Amino acid sequence: MICAIIQARAGSTRLPGKMLMALGDKPVIWHTITRVKQAKLIDKVVLATTTSPKDKVLMEKSKEFGISGFAGDEADVLDRFYQAAKKYKADVVVRITGDCPFIDPDVIDEVIKLFKSSKVDYASNIRPPTYPDGLDVEVFSFAALKKAWKEATMSSEREHVTPYIWKNKNLFSHANLKNQQDISELRLTIDEKEDLILLKRLLDKIGRSDFRLKDIVETINKNPDLREINKNFARDEGLAKSIREDRCVKTPFSNSVFSGRSQDLYKKAKTLIPGGTQLLSKRPEMFLPDLWPAYYDHAKGCEVWDLDNRKFIDCSYMGIGAPVLGYADDDVNAAVKSVIDKGNMTTLNCPEEVELAEFFCQLHPWAQMARFARTGGEAVAIAVRIARAKTGKDVVLFCGYHGWHDWYLSSNLADDNSLDGHLLPGLEPKGVPRALKDTAIPFKYNDASEFLKLIKKFKGKIAAVIMEPLRNFSPEKGFLETIRDVTKKEGIVLIFDEVTSGFRLRLGGAHLNFKIDPDICVFGKGISNGYPMAVIIGRKEVMDAAQTSFISSTYWTERIGPTAALATLKKMKECNVPEHLIRIGKKVQDGWTLLAKKHNIKVHVSGIYPLGHFSFEYAEPLVLKTLFTQLMLEKGFLASTAFYASFAHKDEHIEKYLRAVDESFAFISKAIKSGNPKQFLKGPVCHSGFKRLT
Repeated sequence: MICAIIQARAGSTRLPGKMLMALGDKPVIWHTITRVKQAKLIDKVVLATTTSPKDKVLMEKSKEFGISGFAGDEADVLDRFYQAAKKYKADVVVRITGDCPFIDPDVIDEVIKLFKSSKVDYASNIRPPTYPDGLDVEVFSFAALKKAWKEATMSSEREHVTPYIWKNKNLFSHANLKNQQDISELRLTIDEKEDLILLKRLLDKIGRSDFRLKDIVETINKNPDLREINKNFARDEGLAKSIREDRCVKTPFSNSVFSGRSQDLYKKAKTLIPGGTQLLSKRPEMFLPDLWPAYYDHAKGCEVWDLDNRKFIDCSYMGIGAPVLGYADDDVNAAVKSVIDKGNMTTLNCPEEVELAEFFCQLHPWAQMARFARTGGEAVAIAVRIARAKTGKDVVLFCGYHGWHDWYLSSNLADDNSLDGHLLPGLEPKGVPRALKDTAIPFKYNDASEFLKLIKKFKGKIAAVIMEPLRNFSPEKGFLETIRDVTKKEGIVLIFDEVTSGFRLRLGGAHLNFKIDPDICVFGKGISNGYPMAVIIGRKEVMDAAQTSFISSTYWTERIGPTAALATLKKMKECNVPEHLIRIGKKVQDGWTLLAKKHNIKVHVSGIYPLGHFSFEYAEPLVLKTLFTQLMLEKGFLASTAFYASFAHKDEHIEKYLRAVDESFAFISKAIKSGNPKQFLKGPVCHSGFKRLT
């Protein structure tokens, strides 16, 4: 069966709502559907739109106009076509875009005839084009579509349906219909308002709806002024975009895919900003030195567009774990925009902070009071200050990573200046007063004996014990219980740092799973979906000590942070987001393990499911990490040896990601066997991070 699939959606960047705009007395999409139905060799016509609520109207129109409708993935149009063709049992697919209301039924039939007579996998009239833009027809077998659906990994190949087929001439046979006269400069599609003006005038002048290409050409030749209306717009921007991307990514090791405005801007940034960025974890050198797309233009869900408008699926640190719902979440953004209009900062306080404090204290019955900050590191510093104020003591025992402040980095001060930084490699304590030496003492996670030795060594001097209740692995039996019992007995304030782990495994934080209540708990990152917000909650008798010290800052009173947090936490509760994060994260970690085994690669997988990591167990792991990032970037993914799950990561994203991991691991396996995997890098080896005591 020959099935014509018309690709359409209500949204459009350049001309929003164009499918339903009036052309004569009918909407644009009616003209496209009606003319496709007139093709004699087509057995069935299907309108393929998206599952987005705004596209429901197109599903209704397909029924109204007498054809079948199909709703599929909004971004992965290749998947949408495959699923539609599969549903309607197509043997041959004819691809038409909905913004071609003057498509010629006779031209459609001619391309189908060429496809049949040539016995090829793919036929079109656009490679190269000799027909006007807007009369584009592509015909391909279902077998070719299925192969592309299985194997295509780059965003341009998924977004534009056929690039994988027409790029790989070694896999698919091709034929192209050539017009007697090259009139490809004519533009009869609708992407700009000028396009619609031209088509309206043509329709008025022709005076009937059953016209063909020759009628259009005759009318334009008689009225040459019509050519001027939209002559300044390039042919088929969507196709041109995929061609540009194709030129960028001809091979798995093309340098040009990595060039662009982002790297140029980063080179400039390094001359103006110490370190180039504000956050160590976002430095391009941590991923793919000289090649990483350092800056973004916009983001939505789990997708990011760089300054060159290249789209990537973010399967790495996902905003360092902050946008737990996904980038630019509509519900959170709507709440934030409403308070922006009301005023974000005044002499008076925002009422949302009281509501947020009540929310956290109700969720944690052991806590009675809350203070707020805007970043995790400063919130932890506040907690330490409160603990020291409460106890009147100075020493802090800690486990894990807790920020950049002096109290923490002082742990890296050594008796000999030349040894500074050895305890926690990657975290230099320069600029930290040496007088703070021996005020912050680290211990290893799950090492209760080391902890008890420190308690004995610093007995009577310890203000607080601060730790992540879990991070890369769960606590051993009795570990947290020992710490809680000892701190209670010694009058030491126990602080749980849940800036990273909080709300990912359950609402309220991981410590609730262990039924161990601290004296203070700190939250940040994912509680406000990318808007700055941090919370310090604690027992009243401990938190009251904040009044005996000076802990105050103007921007801790702004309104956006608490509002974003309330909206985020409400959605997390309603949608059971932690359950989703665990399921998606487990799917990724299981995938890493299975694919590494498939390709005989030695990796170590670790981390809680929502915050997964893997490492290559080889002599030069950073070389393989860099190669993996490079390969995945070429396939349209921001990726490293970590995956931070978000609510925006759906099964279809993970399936695409794991297909790309499969291909990348296959290549890495060969690179390892070559004995010199570094030869395949297109830039320097990535930098290492800092050591964690977890």
